Amino acid sequence: MKKTLLTLSLLALTVLPGMAATVNFPDVPQAKQQAKDAGKPALILWYGSDWLHDAGILCRDWSALSKSDLPVVFGQFDEKTGLDGEIRKKILPLERYNLPTSVLLAPDGTFMATFGPTVTRDTELLKKSVSKLVSKAPEFMSLAAKARASKGVEAAKAAGQALSMLRVTDAMLNQELRKIINKEDPNDESGYRALFGMDHLDMYGQMGLILKGGPDGKLEGAKRDFAGAEAFVRKALANKELKGERRQQWLAGLYYVQRLQMEHSEKKDRSAMLATLKEIVAINPDSECGKGAAKFYHYWDPKSVTEINSNFYIRGNQTLRFEKDWHVNVSSSIKGPGVYVFSLIPMENGSMVTRNYRLAVNGKVVSTANIKPDVNTKSVELTVPAGISPNAKVEVWLTAQSNDHWLECSGFIEMKKK
Repeated sequence: MKKTLLTLSLLALTVLPGMAATVNFPDVPQAKQQAKDAGKPALILWYGSDWLHDAGILCRDWSALSKSDLPVVFGQFDEKTGLDGEIRKKILPLERYNLPTSVLLAPDGTFMATFGPTVTRDTELLKKSVSKLVSKAPEFMSLAAKARASKGVEAAKAAGQALSMLRVTDAMLNQELRKIINKEDPNDESGYRALFGMDHLDMYGQMGLILKGGPDGKLEGAKRDFAGAEAFVRKALANKELKGERRQQWLAGLYYVQRLQMEHSEKKDRSAMLATLKEIVAINPDSECGKGAAKFYHYWDPKSVTEINSNFYIRGNQTLRFEKDWHVNVSSSIKGPGVYVFSLIPMENGSMVTRNYRLAVNGKVVSTANIKPDVNTKSVELTVPAGISPNAKVEVWLTAQSNDHWLECSGFIEMKKK
């Protein structure tokens, strides 16, 4: 009994990490009003779930930050204080995962930036990031006000100039100014609709309307308006201000149109779309767009080969309705010279065509299958010559293509000595 009472007493005195996490900042409405009265931006903190292990440390660091010379009004939000409208929509994805984040608002409440968990936790880095934007706040706010008060292209220009002062990722989160651009400048005379007005999905939606012949949607297949869709994308790409990932996204749209046109043409010329994919990669090969473009380039490039180093093949190895060479590494299956049976054993019933089997050692063909190269087959005999080094790279080369819409037919690969 005494032991139980002692345990309960200790638990009552114990504060679990994060439970005491708090900052004494005003809630969002108060912070916005104070920022407006003081003519300063508002920096709003969400410190994460109350059980987040480092929430206490974060709040102590932010309390210290609030006493620094950073010229902002500090605020906080949580389930109780809440956030309204545009800002809450941008924060909720982070809030759901209990991750700390922060938002910077101009003195008039206009959204300027959001800082993810890493920056929000590092108050020194946060201070530097916020300071760069604080000095821009007066001009940004003036341009935003001009955008609201103007009409037509002038309104779009003012909104676009304001968004140009922000990081691109933050500019794309500012729904208010983006809506002004889209509404007031639908033909993109300002050039800012391509920069900020349309996100990736909006762009494809617009292209889709053009390809189908407008809202009527009467054009299909080879009759689609490929020229109109390409002209729409190239007009955006002519904008010299379109850079980085935003340019990659528009180039991806160009590739989309070029691919559709190639698929519905008799020549099946892939040179234009390959050039576009190459341009996407050149801008930034490490971005998501760059990585994706590199994969598609490899897929469509007639000179590239599919390398398979496992004992199975999957749908992703196959190309749809055009041929691609496979280089299948069978080095581990070679047990000296002799005749070997190489087999593709499908797991699903697909229409994959495989032909033209060759055996290569260190990149040089040393024997071919004793069948006609153009015969569709899944099992062949290949002769491994004597004198091959144990460390040699032995491969079976073959030509393959899939005739199924969903690239069906996955399976196992076998190389057995006869």
